[in-house]
Amino acid sequence: MKTKSIFKNKFKYYLKGVGYTYLLTLAVMFVLPVVFALLFTGSLRGVSIHNLLKNNLLPFISILFLLISSYRVYKPFKFYIQNGISRRTVWKATIGVVGLCSLLMSLINYGYYYAIVVPVTGIVNNTFYSQLFGQFLGFHNFWNGPAQIVYEWLLLWSFAVIAMFFGSLSALFKKRTRLIIWLTIFIGVVVIIRFLMQFHTGMNLDWMESVVKFVAGYTKTDGEGMWNPFHPIGTMAVGIIIGTGINYWIQQKIVLKNQ
Repeated sequence: MKTKSIFKNKFKYYLKGVGYTYLLTLAVMFVLPVVFALLFTGSLRGVSIHNLLKNNLLPFISILFLLISSYRVYKPFKFYIQNGISRRTVWKATIGVVGLCSLLMSLINYGYYYAIVVPVTGIVNNTFYSQLFGQFLGFHNFWNGPAQIVYEWLLLWSFAVIAMFFGSLSALFKKRTRLIIWLTIFIGVVVIIRFLMQFHTGMNLDWMESVVKFVAGYTKTDGEGMWNPFHPIGTMAVGIIIGTGINYWIQQKIVLKNQ
């Protein structure tokens, strides 16, 4: 019962954030261009619903929302622990809420695009999924719809799990230590990238290229929209399961501290 109660509490909080995020995004997409046009040109020439709807920011904003909200691990953790809720209960409720919110945002994004953008602009098959994977099942195949929803759902959930991983790591340390660790990681990544750029010609990276192609869904036909969507879908599903387990293990190490 505690898990269900915490789930409802967290889901209401996330749902409110999703609502505000979409409202703000739509305001930016539709109101700001009109304001700028009036300020700088004195007219609405060139501004139309058709043009405004082309700027579909919802998938990007969905990822940004989940990155920010999922990174916030310590404060909710501290609140629930201080109120007698176990780590396992908090973790189970959080995973459920993040998974459900990812699915909800995927459905909203899909519905917005195909119910509003496509009928008004007449532009079809212009999503990332359609351009890369659409032809694999056939652009007009019914199963492309569910496949696209599942693909975006798992993609959003994957970003949330990644953000939760870094948020959980951050929760293990105090602010000063955390800053040093992130700075060290950033420098390390820059050094590795620089090394690969400088010495990649003398290295045998064929195996890495093959792995990346397989994960991305590359097919030998390599035609437009002919990549296999089930490779990344499967990879993301496995990654979410593994990442969720890692996050659970890390969060068992978190202790309350004065900051």
